[in-house]
Amino acid sequence: MPDLARSVSDMAFVYALMSIAGAWAAWHRSPLYAGQSAVRILGPTALLVAAAVLAIVATVNLMQRLSAALQFVVMGTVIVALSLGLILSIQAVATPKAARLVTTLPPSAQVLTLHRSLFHAWAKYAAGFLAVCGAGLLIPGTARAVFAGLGGFALFIAAIGLPLFYINARRLDRALTGLTLDPWIHWRYSAAQWQMWSDVQVARMGEAQPFSLRRSGRKLLWPFAAIGAGVMIFSPLTRVQSAVYVAVVWALMLAMLETTVWFARRAPAKLKARLHDVAPEVYMGRDGLYCNGRFLTWLGADYCLTAASVDSRPPRSLLFRFEKTVPNPYGPVQTIVVNQSVLIPDGADGDVLRLAHELAVRCPGAGIALT
Repeated sequence: MPDLARSVSDMAFVYALMSIAGAWAAWHRSPLYAGQSAVRILGPTALLVAAAVLAIVATVNLMQRLSAALQFVVMGTVIVALSLGLILSIQAVATPKAARLVTTLPPSAQVLTLHRSLFHAWAKYAAGFLAVCGAGLLIPGTARAVFAGLGGFALFIAAIGLPLFYINARRLDRALTGLTLDPWIHWRYSAAQWQMWSDVQVARMGEAQPFSLRRSGRKLLWPFAAIGAGVMIFSPLTRVQSAVYVAVVWALMLAMLETTVWFARRAPAKLKARLHDVAPEVYMGRDGLYCNGRFLTWLGADYCLTAASVDSRPPRSLLFRFEKTVPNPYGPVQTIVVNQSVLIPDGADGDVLRLAHELAVRCPGAGIALT
């Protein structure tokens, strides 16, 4: 068991470093990077990483006389704390002043819970997966080692990911609340207008092609190979145990991909249900766009506006193009294009002109063609 604990600890630390590298690559590729001094960012980042390394070395030296189990707990706690501190600190340093969300609200404001409700859902999923891994520890033999490895790794990911998720969700909820209190533009639609516009959006989404393993299977070779090679080279488990571990991880990844495809096929139906439940209105302001129950930031590490234009297809609408940059510790940074259409109500040409001016100032790097 000590060997397994050390293995999970080593893999977790390597994953943490790869995640930080992936986050840096994602930020560097983001449109926010344009015009910023890399030296200004790299200096504080290097100091933060050096401080984290020194803290890990000091921890290792101080816990030499502890038991293997206690060493595992202490080192895991230190790595989680340092990873959280590094990621949050790098976020704060790398985010330009213009891209910082306004989260200061009046004392009487009731903060929305749009993003934190998603956090609660993911927390339940994480708890369920960890419960399954815990039950798997009751199985003797190789299966126990596999469930212990999966559970330990999942616990490490949850210990870092869930606090980050909550912190960012709370920040976005406060920014969204501020947007609704002081928007540039607030459009409301009649029930008939919203029903017509909902049908148009659902029909357009149904025309999109979902992800297919047959078309995009080659993109999966690198992450699958990286995981397999990493486990087979660095794991202290036997070859058979390592092979079983890799097979389980690959099966989980394929299951997640198939689940994603399944959700993509159900996306039009889910969009229809969501549009039925959300308020028939749109907010646009300093920090972003809120429509269809979704908050998209003009400038942000997650969503970033790259273009805005008028869609002349009936009914006339605004088309916003965002890029969502997703860090990937196993391969190249992924950039997802997100398009969001907004119905232009009758008599709103003056609002469109104001929006064009505000966006040109707020997002100078984006292609704004609203006039």
